[in-house]
Amino acid sequence: MEHTRLTVTLQPGHGTLARLASTLNNHHVLDLTYTTAPANTATAVVCVAQSDALRAQHKLRRLVDVIEVTPVPAEAADVPHPRHPTAGAPRL
Repeated sequence: MEHTRLTVTLQPGHGTLARLASTLNNHHVLDLTYTTAPANTATAVVCVAQSDALRAQHKLRRLVDVIEVTPVPAEAADVPHPRHPTAGAPRL
């Protein structure tokens, strides 16, 4: 599946992650990571289906906490299949 990685820079606050998840509710999200930094900034990396990428960008930019949204086309191999987690799997 073709997908796009959206890097979202935002100001963390009460309910920021919940608003982010709620905004992406109607889109095919393949992966979502959320990290905060001591400088009162947060970064979310969201992988969405390429067909949803443009609409997801517009919706994310309307959030109050969002500073910037940067799209980067990604290869299908970059995102593990959601039903086959690779974290903690033994290496052969």
